[in-house]
Amino acid sequence: MAKFLLYNQEGNMFKNKLLATMLIFFILIVSGCIDDGDEGDEIVLPADNNLNLYCENVGIHPEKCVMDDEENPYRYTGVNEEKKWDLCSGYPKADFYLWATALASTATGENQFKVAEQLHKLYTLEGNEHIRLQTIKAYRALLDHFYWSTTYTEAWWIEDEDIVYAEEALRHMAGKRLLGTWTDDDTNETKNIKGMTLGNGMLLDNLFETEFHAQDEMNKWGYIFDKVNEVLDHT
Repeated sequence: MAKFLLYNQEGNMFKNKLLATMLIFFILIVSGCIDDGDEGDEIVLPADNNLNLYCENVGIHPEKCVMDDEENPYRYTGVNEEKKWDLCSGYPKADFYLWATALASTATGENQFKVAEQLHKLYTLEGNEHIRLQTIKAYRALLDHFYWSTTYTEAWWIEDEDIVYAEEALRHMAGKRLLGTWTDDDTNETKNIKGMTLGNGMLLDNLFETEFHAQDEMNKWGYIFDKVNEVLDHT
């Protein structure tokens, strides 16, 4: 019988940073008994936030070098598309490896977006410039390779009790994360894109110094983000 340790919900890490700091590793039993009746292999997941980028485009489709990274706890086991959500630990470094492995195995926009999100969390926590640049590349890879990809998010704004989730285009979500805060042209008021605040209350840091720099970079890639309606399109 397979055994699993309970994994942290995403918000727990930030509510109890002391525990996350002290707990350098935790064990997740991911496979059941093998043929001879012995216990399955144990995967050790890192709880620190110091991510070493194994190669220039690790976590960026179509690069698959994450499968050669000895620090990747999933490099031998792989990640099943049906079980990937159950394996989320709430630790950004561990979850980066989870989603990067899922992306290397199954190239989808959802997997690429989740890689970008984990990198974005790590940048917010550590302020590492290399991670910032890798985060931008990951969001761009979503736009370049998975432009029409969608995901389902909790539809908190819909009053109908029968509607729990709504489909959302990932390119719009990436545009929000790339833009970050923006200035209302009429009131000159600085506003936060709602996509920058995660469900656990964590506010992601801006990836660019100013709104102009963010928009200019997206324009160079061939995209434009409508900050009022929060939609991204080709230029």
